[in-house]
Amino acid sequence: MDNGKLIIVRDSNTELLSKGRVTHVFGPPKSGKSTLSACIAFELAKHNMAISIISTERPIEIRMQSMIEAENGYIQELMETITTSDIFTFDDLIHTITRDLPTLNLEMDVLIIDSITSAYRSNADPVNLTLLRKALSTLQSLAISKNIAVFYTNQVTSTMTANNEFRPVASASTRNYSDITVKLSRKSNESTEISFQDLNGEELEVLEPFTISAKGIDEFEQLFRVLE
Repeated sequence: MDNGKLIIVRDSNTELLSKGRVTHVFGPPKSGKSTLSACIAFELAKHNMAISIISTERPIEIRMQSMIEAENGYIQELMETITTSDIFTFDDLIHTITRDLPTLNLEMDVLIIDSITSAYRSNADPVNLTLLRKALSTLQSLAISKNIAVFYTNQVTSTMTANNEFRPVASASTRNYSDITVKLSRKSNESTEISFQDLNGEELEVLEPFTISAKGIDEFEQLFRVLE
């Protein structure tokens, strides 16, 4: 394994997921956040990685099952190796991240949270923003101290421009407490574009659009490489 890197962009070696680092993925509804999360979990499970998923809306679990049931989809045995848990309230999510996870002997390689802001978005206020920042800081510390890869998805703000420009919820916080930021955008032809951004939201790299089908992301292996 190359310095803890787990998944890289095939053409450029840009890190998508690495141990000791936090990846933040944001985009509008139906842009493929849960599907990307599910594909990452399945692909790493193929390589005997220990994956834990915290689902705050349940779509990722439903999506994973449908990907298994699709023709030429993933196999059920992979799903059985992945640990999943459901947390539906903001308070419970914050408690789990800031109090439970730091005390556990984390026997995992990757922690996926889909989505970290779904419950926060409807309860956004200064107090909850402070709690969200504490959770984000805890995840960053856990990634380093436990040498795990953290991957979380994020909602977007409700206001979008005609140019399809949007920002992640709690934009400054989610960027500042992550190492890798990825934006997903739906294109007019129903494909999804993935771009890597810096702390200021400037594009660093844009990949070829991918297609979401019943079995997941059709071009996953063309876009990304899993390191062993």
